[in-house]
Amino acid sequence: MKRATRGITLAVLAVVLAGCGGDPVGRANGDSLEGHESATSLTLSAEQVRVAIPSGGSLPEGWIGGNWASKPQVDEGAKAAKECGPDTQTSCAGLTAYGHRSVETKENAESTGKGAPVWFHIYSFDTAENAGVAFKGLVANKRKQASQGGSPPAPLTISAGADETDAFSEDVSGEYSVQVMMRVGGVVVYLKGYDQRKPDDLQGLAKLQIDRIRKTAEGKNPDA
Repeated sequence: MKRATRGITLAVLAVVLAGCGGDPVGRANGDSLEGHESATSLTLSAEQVRVAIPSGGSLPEGWIGGNWASKPQVDEGAKAAKECGPDTQTSCAGLTAYGHRSVETKENAESTGKGAPVWFHIYSFDTAENAGVAFKGLVANKRKQASQGGSPPAPLTISAGADETDAFSEDVSGEYSVQVMMRVGGVVVYLKGYDQRKPDDLQGLAKLQIDRIRKTAEGKNPDA
């Protein structure tokens, strides 16, 4: 009996060790699934999308509200799908809400004499699986569009705590167009910046957005 029990114990131990082995599931541009497994079921209602979008008081130093859509705006139903479809090139199955706003730098861009803008786009889905399909479509579509501009976009490392991340930049006469795409649970985030002085200027905004999504999904006030 002792020998049989010992054999069962060793078999169970082998299975556990096998499950713990290997590297964490890799994600593009720095983020990984490790440490975020519990967040894969995260979803947001339309009202939660509005709350999760960065408020004026939460913006990092150097950023202010943009001239266009300076406050969070949220759509549902057909209006939301009308925004999601062209960006992701998918049917946006399971889409529950879409929200957006713009911010810009306090310092003017040399090329325009105005603040360099960044657009926040948030697509909330009913499941992480549906969000994953939209995320893949978004990445493929935006990379395809960028590649048609002539020179290939440069990869950009963004680590904001998302489940999946893809980002790149394009040098436009010494200033940068930057695109950051992330997924956290059932929520897809798309940031697009123009006339940025440095390609990594969106790192702080990306982390801010993911942090606010997580707090909102947990029922916390993201401005607290």
